[in-house]
Amino acid sequence: MFCFGLAWLIFPIENRFYQKIVKNRTYYFPQIDFHNLRPLDPIRGIIQLIFLMFVAGSKEDAAKRLSHSTYASRFFLFRWINHLFKRINRGTRMIAERVSKKLASEGKEKVSDHKPQHQKPSLFKKIFVGFLLAIGFVLYVLCITQPFSLEEQVIFLLILGVIALTLFQAQTRFTLLMLMLIVISVIVSSRYVWWRYSETLNPNSYTSVIFTWLLIIAETYAFIVMLLGYFQVCWVLDRKPASLPKDKERWPSVDIFIPTYNEPLDVVKPTVYAALTVDWPKEKLNVYILDDGSRKEFKDFACEVGAGYIEREEHKHAKAGNINHAMGITKGDFIAIFDCDHVPVKTFLQKTMGWFLKDEKIALVQTPHHFYSQDPFEKNLHLKENVPNENSLFHDFIQKGNDTWNATMFCGSCAIMRRKALEEVGGIAVETVTEDAHTSLKLNRRGWSSAFLSTPLSAGLSTETLAAHIGQRIRWARGMVQIFRLDNPLFGKGLTIPQRLCFLNAMIHFLHGLPRIIFLIAPLPFLFANIYVIYASAIAIFVYLIPHMVHSTMTTYMIHRGYRFPFISALYETILSWYIFVPTLVALIAPHKGKFNVTAKGGVIDKEYLDWAVARPYFYLLLLNLAGFFIGIYRMIGAGAYEVLMLLINLGWIIYNLIILFAAMAVTVESVQKRKFPRVSFTASVHLQVGDELIPAVMSAFSQKDCVVDLKNASDLSRISLEEPVKLIFGSKKKPSTTFDCTVTAAFENGVVELLVAQPTRTKEMEYVECTFGTPDIWIQRQAKVKGYGMFDGFFALLHMARMGAEAFAHFSNPQAGWFLKASVWTFKWVISFIPRVPSLRRENKNSPFEEHHPLYLPKTISSVHSA
Repeated sequence: MFCFGLAWLIFPIENRFYQKIVKNRTYYFPQIDFHNLRPLDPIRGIIQLIFLMFVAGSKEDAAKRLSHSTYASRFFLFRWINHLFKRINRGTRMIAERVSKKLASEGKEKVSDHKPQHQKPSLFKKIFVGFLLAIGFVLYVLCITQPFSLEEQVIFLLILGVIALTLFQAQTRFTLLMLMLIVISVIVSSRYVWWRYSETLNPNSYTSVIFTWLLIIAETYAFIVMLLGYFQVCWVLDRKPASLPKDKERWPSVDIFIPTYNEPLDVVKPTVYAALTVDWPKEKLNVYILDDGSRKEFKDFACEVGAGYIEREEHKHAKAGNINHAMGITKGDFIAIFDCDHVPVKTFLQKTMGWFLKDEKIALVQTPHHFYSQDPFEKNLHLKENVPNENSLFHDFIQKGNDTWNATMFCGSCAIMRRKALEEVGGIAVETVTEDAHTSLKLNRRGWSSAFLSTPLSAGLSTETLAAHIGQRIRWARGMVQIFRLDNPLFGKGLTIPQRLCFLNAMIHFLHGLPRIIFLIAPLPFLFANIYVIYASAIAIFVYLIPHMVHSTMTTYMIHRGYRFPFISALYETILSWYIFVPTLVALIAPHKGKFNVTAKGGVIDKEYLDWAVARPYFYLLLLNLAGFFIGIYRMIGAGAYEVLMLLINLGWIIYNLIILFAAMAVTVESVQKRKFPRVSFTASVHLQVGDELIPAVMSAFSQKDCVVDLKNASDLSRISLEEPVKLIFGSKKKPSTTFDCTVTAAFENGVVELLVAQPTRTKEMEYVECTFGTPDIWIQRQAKVKGYGMFDGFFALLHMARMGAEAFAHFSNPQAGWFLKASVWTFKWVISFIPRVPSLRRENKNSPFEEHHPLYLPKTISSVHSA
């Protein structure tokens, strides 16, 4: 009765907003089953209601409830703060737009077509910049080392927090605002690190010293990587294609290399066909299959389609040796390199070659790596197509920052290199297993420039399984650490300071294995043995640690928005941490050990299963954290106020670790993949010819063997019968370009038709690739679908992933241990049931990053009529 009376006083029940909540209670309170209420559901409801009022309510709902006079008077302070932030937000946006337009009008944000990039600064400019940096460094040191009491630290953080929140509300990529956010984040994090070294080291015992130093070293590593990451992308260069001369006689000759070793011919075919149909003078274009497997099937195929075939007797240095061998027997002015599964569009050379003619010092033009099949994270977590994939951050964004500092990295494929420059450095580097990055480092040391075009001009196959993905990343990690040891960018001649820092960040990034494991077990010493890994009071930890985490998370989100799904970076690192720790450690000690391994592609998965061989490390870490959680709960019984605060901090840390680890378990559940040839979403106008009739349609998806079309008029479906032969016509009705014989394999009530495309000859196969994979804007269409999700979307999606992992954990576990695992999963689900949720994730799934149906069986356009 007391709670009901309090609710009646505080919440105006007569308001339509609250009536709407009662009516749509399952929408607003998704964690409560109103047909089977539990004892603690009132607490869940109050937490969710507060969340709806102040955080997650829609603008329409907010306007209604704020217009209510009694409600407005009760929450006047909240309204005033909200109004203030809106005014500041509007002003910040106005300033950002005006300055951006001014800079754009002066041409300062655009790449000049007349002046070569990366000009050396004058001596005066160097001295002036050095003077400013020295002053800034002195102020920075004073700012982070100034001793504050806890009260003063709180005031200082409140001031920085208000400024950062104001900038964050602007939600703009304007560079100066981003720089201000970065500066605030660096100051807050630097004060935390300084506090850790100066006041929190635990000297009570040898064990305390060990655990304290392990954590502080891991935090220092994370801090250094954060600083280098901020620097790398603080001002990105979005370079656009440069025009070519109108006189094609001035266009240089190009050799296209397609190295292959053990991949099946079906994987290599589209790449070869697309390379042969690239728009470039035929007398100046040569396509070569570099077959390190010496297979007769490939040699015959090359002869049939008119491509060159190169093999070698000695197979030394893997891919790098293969390319270097081909360089010795070819003579094109430029060399384009594609992995055998990366399919270029027709305009690839026309979009990339212009920069080589604009600037004779450019040795490398790299384009993004895009993938038309789902990677293990997208597939196993059932993510939508508009969610940025794991590769997107580096290939679509960080490389732009590298280009700003003339440090674009060669990624082994989808790139063009100047033969003269490549010969000058001795060809592709063979000293390490990441020959691509090492080659770009060597080119920069010799004074050559590099460029990155952000336009996606090719796409390839992702790894099918998590095990294959981990194996690929192990090679990358080992190779980058090998470069760090053998050709450290911090030393030696030829590199600018920004180039050294960009290459350094790329190399030490792969040392995250041990730090991530330390973060996953850091709360356990206190819970198990009362060992303080941070020797400070609970209030001090809260005042220093929480702002550091909030500011770094907020700034990283703003920088990476649209290129990395919020909160998922920790999941990526957790998946790899256990497996790259030992290889990177070995590479640090013995850099010459390790060999090149080829990533398998083009497989299928017939049955869903949990890969226990991969999941075993996460399973052990889960058990340790679950044990720590239960011990912490037990210790809270009868504990004093101070100990309770410390226990709550460590339990919060444990809960976060459990969320990450359960989400990792979800990734290890390999989803079914019955399609050998993945479907690619694509929009193109086509026609279906049935007899003498032409039916207008739109192609919505295709693979190497079939396609999906949407009839513009669903009533035309009556003219089509299953297993009936039809003709698929690309181009307009008046000017049809290419025609294919097809068979109808499926038809749906909403006008969606699946076709099996007949390709009886090599010529027809090549024409089909040209009309689909080779279409100039195909990957731009795909990139345009990716959107930037909000922080709340990311956090609740992470909870959903953890729930998926918890259910898989219990479902696939050993029956003998089932009772313990199910009890642990129930406890975990019980804890997260108190966390508020965004209602929009339950309504039409507009903001949800997850597919409602499995994305591999049917394209999205017909998933809603799967029952048909």
